[in-house]
Amino acid sequence: MLNPMTASPAGTGSANAGPMSPPQPEASAQSSPTRVFHGPAPHDPVRATARRHEPAASVPTPTGAEPTEWPEPLLVDYPPYGDYESDCPARMGVDLFGNSWLPVIVYMLRDGPMRPGELRDAIGGISQKMLTQTLRRMEQLTLVERRRYAEAPPRVEYELTEAGHDLLGPIYALGEWVDKHGRAVNEALAGDAD
Repeated sequence: MLNPMTASPAGTGSANAGPMSPPQPEASAQSSPTRVFHGPAPHDPVRATARRHEPAASVPTPTGAEPTEWPEPLLVDYPPYGDYESDCPARMGVDLFGNSWLPVIVYMLRDGPMRPGELRDAIGGISQKMLTQTLRRMEQLTLVERRRYAEAPPRVEYELTEAGHDLLGPIYALGEWVDKHGRAVNEALAGDAD
């Protein structure tokens, strides 16, 4: 999996980009499967595998406090996807969240179809041009379906497709992460501004 903080487009930059999740300690034979490298590669798979199994860095804690334990992430065995970590298809999912309005629109459409005007009013802070561009892009990506009704005046609604609806899972997970860590991140950002 690719580390988006150090990633560059496929074919450029470092071939040794780190994994997106924290490195995991060496797994026992009975643990969940992890992604296994298949096939020859110009990068060093032994080094990449060792990096995946290094113990996680200790989490900073106040003086005298117990170190924080990270929960084990769900490990899944994926089919081979290329010679480099930058070939990982999960990059597409990460790129979807690069458009800051796309997750907001997906979330707003969670309960059913909406007209563009209703979306704009419910979201707030988005221009008509940006809303139109994002909805068109989402339609191209098969995340929403546009329905045009033969009425006077004409009526258009947007509804999530199955792929769009399935994005709600990662959006909810990010919401939980922000609920848990957002305050600390904001405090750290405020400290950097000083």
